Amino acid sequence: MRTRKMLPVLALSALLALTACTSDGAPQGGDNGDEPTLRVAVILPGETTDKGFNKTGEQTVELLEKEFGAEATLTESVNPAQQVDVYRQYAQQGYDLVVGWGGQFSDGAVAAAEEFPDTKFLVVSSAVENGSNLASYDTALEDWHFVGGYLMGRLSKTGVVGQVSGQCFASTASGQNGTRDGAKYANPDIEWLATYTGDFEDPTKAQQAAQAMIDQGADMLATNLNQGVYGVVQAAKASPGVGVVTEWLDNSADAPGVILSGVDKSYARFVGVKVQQILDGTWKGEHERFFLPEDWGPAIFKTADIPDDVYQDALDVQAKIASGELDVVRDETCPG
Repeated sequence: MRTRKMLPVLALSALLALTACTSDGAPQGGDNGDEPTLRVAVILPGETTDKGFNKTGEQTVELLEKEFGAEATLTESVNPAQQVDVYRQYAQQGYDLVVGWGGQFSDGAVAAAEEFPDTKFLVVSSAVENGSNLASYDTALEDWHFVGGYLMGRLSKTGVVGQVSGQCFASTASGQNGTRDGAKYANPDIEWLATYTGDFEDPTKAQQAAQAMIDQGADMLATNLNQGVYGVVQAAKASPGVGVVTEWLDNSADAPGVILSGVDKSYARFVGVKVQQILDGTWKGEHERFFLPEDWGPAIFKTADIPDDVYQDALDVQAKIASGELDVVRDETCPG
């Protein structure tokens, strides 16, 4: 059984840690008298208007400003092919920490970390590390998505559910397979469909993939996409009786009766944990994985389209996962 750690609750007291930093891992940029200001940059693969993964990057910047008094900024729609240049620009400007928002930014972080040893680099949904200034973390996405998959399995009337995702790497595969396992936990006879479009941002590819699943009888679809999610929603809108479970934020108001829920797995809290490590001198250039904590709150959003008893059953499943009573297997296998 996996060991689960309670995540610290971020509070304004984190600001006090700024004054306690020494030159060993202290913020390099900014100067407010005796209190150095942590400078953090986040590079995003898409636009914050996606109301999903990229939007949570913006929320992270806001959290760092509020909770740590950091000078935080972000750059949207960074082409992964240009990532080294963007990492380099922020390092040259004296930023203390540069965060790559997604596993697709791993290679650039590895290169930039070697070139700029005095700058710290963090990649989310990745496993890169160098033992000094390059760290990463991922979450046990299977924990969160198992709850979403359970909900889908309970809500499906056809017994066919599926997920449309962008690119397949270890963390995205674990999330998609967690959705599958949750659906099968709810209904062992469920038929599972899964595909990757190769692009998180392209709604046309996502709509085509979703329609193919609908044509095979799927009436519940999950997503692991950024702007591409709107293609899945569009396909569902054109097919009465098909529901969608998105992720990151509650965007059900964008398509009432179609977006039935979303998986709440925001990364902001985890980035805060890594920043606190910088401030208190415990940062290590290592990979870390966070599991679903017991004090997380609901892992799925409630809408009027979810019966109260089904929603409560899903939360009961979540509680079993968080406590360790239900051990969700991590499967990093990509389809076919």
